[in-house]
This record gives sequence, structure tokens and C-alpha cells, in this order.
Amino acid sequence: MDTIRFDREADNGFYHDVKRRVDDYFLRTGRGRLADRSVFAKAALFGALIIGSYALILAHPFPNWALLPLAFVFGVSSLLMAINIGHDAAHHVLFRTPFWNDVTQAACFTPLGVSAYLWRLRHTKSHHIFPNVNGCDIDIDENPFTRLSPNQRWRPHFRYQHLYAPFAYVFVALYTVFWQDFAYLFKRRLANMDGITHPPHQYAVFAACKLLYLGAVVAAPVLALPVPWWQVLAGYFAMTAFASLVFVFLLIGTHFSDVTDFPTVSEDGSVGRTWAMHNLATACDWSPHSRVAHFLVGGVNAHASHHLFPGVSHAHYRAIAAIIEETAAEHGVRYNRLSLAGIVRSHFRFLRQLGREPGARHAVT
Repeated sequence: MDTIRFDREADNGFYHDVKRRVDDYFLRTGRGRLADRSVFAKAALFGALIIGSYALILAHPFPNWALLPLAFVFGVSSLLMAINIGHDAAHHVLFRTPFWNDVTQAACFTPLGVSAYLWRLRHTKSHHIFPNVNGCDIDIDENPFTRLSPNQRWRPHFRYQHLYAPFAYVFVALYTVFWQDFAYLFKRRLANMDGITHPPHQYAVFAACKLLYLGAVVAAPVLALPVPWWQVLAGYFAMTAFASLVFVFLLIGTHFSDVTDFPTVSEDGSVGRTWAMHNLATACDWSPHSRVAHFLVGGVNAHASHHLFPGVSHAHYRAIAAIIEETAAEHGVRYNRLSLAGIVRSHFRFLRQLGREPGARHAVT
């Protein structure tokens, strides 16, 4: 197959108009494309929740039953810090200097135990290049548990995936921390990326961040708390399970949905769409104009905005989402938008559809 390519954007095309209107928005408001004070205010809030809940866990001034709610606060606050602040940093839209973006992302991801460097590599160099394209988007690489693209092979147990998926999803955090990161560190090919090599210092950073995470989140509570070690570990597993489900239900439907597309690549390497139309068709927004949603998930709910303008901080996604929706309507192109409950339902309909054996007849329900 030839190199994968997108169609050429016409001068009067959808993206041409969207980009012009977004440029006008920045000129009209005088705002920059980087993060503003609202983003750093969120960083301060989530940071205070992370540090405060962790300090209260180790100090243990409350009854034992309060430890688990505090662990949930720590886990979810760490997740929201990574989604809001770490995500912007990964795209280098938090600060002007790449170094400080990378340092900040590492600081945001370490409480989750996830390698910031490897996540940034696969997110910006694979997923954002060819979203929802088999063999090119690492986020839809085949796995033995769930079928996440109609272009992947079917296995008999997938017919039940819409039933067992929630039980698998509780292990997302543990899987990433203890398996996926290590596997990705030593692989030389990941989806569209081939011949991967890492700077030597990244191996040291990887080890240091993993040890810091295990020491702070697992070892320190085991040593400091006056409860049996197995109860601490049980609390740790409960915390990671809860954070995993929050992550999945907030974000997974933005791509894995029955309203998003999973295009195949032709023999000559063509995706069959322009880059912008591909990104619009493979993403689904949920409540993109909601201030609450925007605050909690850092504009990831405005997913089309993020994929069309990855070099812009999420501080601007509510405004950009309105521009995209209006321009899509004018050009008569599909813009995927649901509620939070809608994307969750859409995701499980998607799992059920992909669980059916290809070519088999099914009763209409």
C-alpha cells in the first residue's frame, strides 16, 4: 500500500471556513492560543485536592471508613488533573517552552502511575494522525478482550462484549500502569510508528516515575496506616477501579461510538476524505457547550474541536465548538453531538453491534 493520504481541502471547503472563523475569534477577543488563567486556576484546585486528600490519608485523623472516600478523591482528582492540565501540556499548549510542558505533563501523570512520555508519543504521533484507522491509530490496536473497530477480526466471545465490558473497564488503570507502559517502552513498532527509539534519559525517567508512584501511592500508605496491608491494597484496587470507570465513561464514547466512522484505506493509500472531514467523522462531542462539562474534562467533551485544533488550549474549545457546529450546518456535513448519557448508550450499542458475527443474520430489535 502507498503512503496513507487525505484528499485535498478545497478553498471553499468546511475546514477553510472553520479555520478562518477561529482565526477571527482570536483576533476579535485578543486571546492567545495557549492556556489562560482559568486553566491554571483548575490546576491549583485539582492540585489542592490531590495533595489534601493524600495528606489526610497518611495523617489518618478520621475513622477508617473515611479512607476509601479520600482515596476516591485522590484518584479522580489525579485523573482530572491529567485530563485538564496534562493533556494541554502533552500538546505543548500550556506554556511556550516545550521543556516546561513536558515537565508539567510528567508531574500530572505521575500520580496516575502512567508514563507521560509514552502517552504523549502514542497520543500525538499516532492517534491524532490517523484516528480510527486500523493499523495506524494505536488506540484501536486489536486486543483479545473487545472489538473496537468493524475492520478488526471477529471472535466468538465478542458477542458478549457489551455485557462484560464494564467488568473489563475497571482494570484499565492497572493494565496501563503495570503492563501497557512496559510493553510500549520496548516495542519498536506501534501502529503507524516504526523503528521507534527512545532517548536514553527517558528510561531513567520512566523508572523514577514508576518507583515514585509505587512508593507514594502503595508503599507509604501500607507503612503509615494502622490497618492491615491487605486492606490498603484493597483500597488501592478500589480507587483504581473507580478512576478507570470515570475515565472510560467520560471519554470512550468520543471515538468508540455507533455514530463515528471507522474508514478503511484504499489500495492507493487514500482515506477518501480530507483531513478535517476525517477528524469530524471519527469524533463525537458530548455537551460541548456545557460549562460544567468543560470544567471537568478539559474540553475533551468538545472532541471535534480538539482534533481539528490540537495546537489550541482547551480553554477555547467551547467557543470553537460553536463555530464548528455552525459551519458544519452551513456546509451540510455531519457533526456528531450527544449528551454524556447519550455517548455512554452509543458506546454500548457500538459494542453490541461489533460483537455480532459479520455476515450473520440478526433479528430486528
